[in-house]
Amino acid sequence: MPLSSPAAQQAIKRQEESLRQQDKKSSGSLMDESDYWKQQPKIEPKLPPELPPTETYAIDKNITGGLIEFFGLQGWYQATFNDEQKHRLEELFGTVSGNKLASGPVRFKFANVDVLQFLYDLEEKLKSQKFSDIYKLVDEQYKIEAGKFCKIDNKRWDNEKYYKSWFSLMKYRIDALNKLKADNYFTDGQFDVVDDNFTTQTCLDINNKGFKILNGDLDRAFDQHFLEPIEGCRCTVRGYRG
Repeated sequence: MPLSSPAAQQAIKRQEESLRQQDKKSSGSLMDESDYWKQQPKIEPKLPPELPPTETYAIDKNITGGLIEFFGLQGWYQATFNDEQKHRLEELFGTVSGNKLASGPVRFKFANVDVLQFLYDLEEKLKSQKFSDIYKLVDEQYKIEAGKFCKIDNKRWDNEKYYKSWFSLMKYRIDALNKLKADNYFTDGQFDVVDDNFTTQTCLDINNKGFKILNGDLDRAFDQHFLEPIEGCRCTVRGYRG
């Protein structure tokens, strides 16, 4: 049948119309699918949970003997206490700043830790009569360590309030003085005194007096005031801008 015949032309038109209808259906289906996805709620990608910041420590020792090992007291500890005393001591001590007495690693956020302060604090925990046997042994070691700093007056050691604590504070006092000199921020330093019934006139006389840092006045005043334990002394040193 010739393509130019009316019948052929009608057949062609019917095919074209059929194709147009199919295109419309196909286009409509695609649009419907597109609209469907547009209407769906957006699902945000899940991010992994934020981890807490890693803690930093001024002291981080991966040891197994706790504070006893950290302060080099293993020999004394093992030779001095029996198993029963060690158990009582470690149970009483628990943890300090997350550190155990005689086991595990040692971590401190600050570096100004000191064996004298450690033994003084340990002794303070043992003042109950039921720990009197252990208290005496710790006190003897504390006296040995304190004697490395200056000569001990045994009578004052046994009887005078704040005599023992004077030694435990010296590390902090020295660190404070060194920090003042290294910072180059403060121009002057002074001594702060705990003023109570135990404070003596020597400390009261120096209270709030200013001393220049750069010319060495503060150093000299520090050496003079802390040359040896003063009765009732709990003085600390700090800086200010004059």
